[in-house]
Amino acid sequence: MSRARRALVLGAGGFLGSHLSRALLADGWSVTGVVRDATAPHVVTRLVDVLDDLRLVVGDATDPELLAPLVRDVDAVFPFAGHSGAARSLQEPFPDLVLNAGGQLAVLEELRQHNREARVVFPGSRLQYGRAATTPVREDHPQEPTSLYGLHKLIGERYHLLYHDLYAIPTCVLRISIPYGPHPDRPDRAFGVVGNLLATAARDGEIAVWGDGSQRRDYVYVDDLIDLVILAASHPAAPGQVFNAGGPVGVSIKEMAETVVRTVGRGRVIHAPWPPLEAAVETGDHVSDLSHAREMLGWQPRTHLDGGLALTWAVLQSELARTG
Repeated sequence: MSRARRALVLGAGGFLGSHLSRALLADGWSVTGVVRDATAPHVVTRLVDVLDDLRLVVGDATDPELLAPLVRDVDAVFPFAGHSGAARSLQEPFPDLVLNAGGQLAVLEELRQHNREARVVFPGSRLQYGRAATTPVREDHPQEPTSLYGLHKLIGERYHLLYHDLYAIPTCVLRISIPYGPHPDRPDRAFGVVGNLLATAARDGEIAVWGDGSQRRDYVYVDDLIDLVILAASHPAAPGQVFNAGGPVGVSIKEMAETVVRTVGRGRVIHAPWPPLEAAVETGDHVSDLSHAREMLGWQPRTHLDGGLALTWAVLQSELARTG
């Protein structure tokens, strides 16, 4: 009987890392997850149903001494620990640099020394592109980030592609659009876009749409995204490649807010002036061209916005009912 495939998930308590850990376990992987604080309420909420099966390690995902023994003998590494938020990166530039760029280099160096066979999937960002000259945005579009977050993600991507070229480490890159789904980032985080909208509507609050809200985005449901992550970790054509990872259609921010209000049955949409920091990093329309992932990996998102929001809202409702 062959052994279970072994995965290392850095940032296993985060939104994407927790969904990835759960999906890997369901797929028969043996999973080690690294978290900074295993007692944090959002970590416990996200992982409570898999804690008996997940090997949890508490520590700094950028620490070489922690990483060295963990990367040995694993089949795949998912370096999903990060510092999120375009505007936040301008306020906290050095933590953003350490996690989104330096942390990637730390992982790759340990793999170079201890395990060059492990598959790696780097979670890049649509914000690496900056303001789109054409849409939908293809992977060969110029990358001119408008924020330190986008710049540091771009540096992290370059590290991964360089280590693939120099040391044949089988790593690939996903430039992720806007992911959403159950157990989003905490409501006080400005970058948990869809989760914040749902939480605001649940309080019958005002959802502030900056400007006219006409700029389009593509939103990818977390289950669809995680399917792509796991596929990229095993598909023979993935190493050395860059793939956009977005949703099925472009939706204006105003339409997204209105769909949230319709889904929840509460809340209202208002228009507000752009906050200065948010205006500085705004990219305008961005809809991902997904043809590369579809043609090379056979992946495309299946969940449309109405269905994905309904699923996300159902989980949030049950959590609100449980916590009061």
